Amino acid sequence: MKEFFRNVSPVRAIKDLWQVLGAPTEFRWRGLALAVLFTSFIFSVMWQQGGRALPRPPEVIFFESWRADRSDAEIIAGNVEATKKARAEAAAEEARAEDVRAMYKAVGAATGLDTEAMDRKAKAEREAEARAAAARDKALLEKLAVQPAAKAP
Repeated sequence: MKEFFRNVSPVRAIKDLWQVLGAPTEFRWRGLALAVLFTSFIFSVMWQQGGRALPRPPEVIFFESWRADRSDAEIIAGNVEATKKARAEAAAEEARAEDVRAMYKAVGAATGLDTEAMDRKAKAEREAEARAAAARDKALLEKLAVQPAAKAP
């Protein structure tokens, strides 16, 4: 193990460099220039990789919190407000979708397609999807709803 460290010691490296630089050869300065160039290239690539600082902290998302002492009326009022907002957003989305469908109908009519039949088929599909979603919601509600306990005689 001692021999290994003797061969890779900085003192030995400086002596070897001095010996190579002192040797009379026509490629001495070109070799030194290439060695410096390659070494600086490797270090510049490593410098560009970064890793000098700690990683960024995670992004924290805060959720709205409510007071623990809210009354039932305040809770219900908040739920009603949230429901109204959700329904308004759904209505606005449906209005945008209806505008897109009207544009597609205009393009289809201009190209000679039977847009009325396609519209009836699409409406039937949307209604079937809505009925299936309502059935899923109802089944989930029935599954999760707390059944009133029977009174003891």
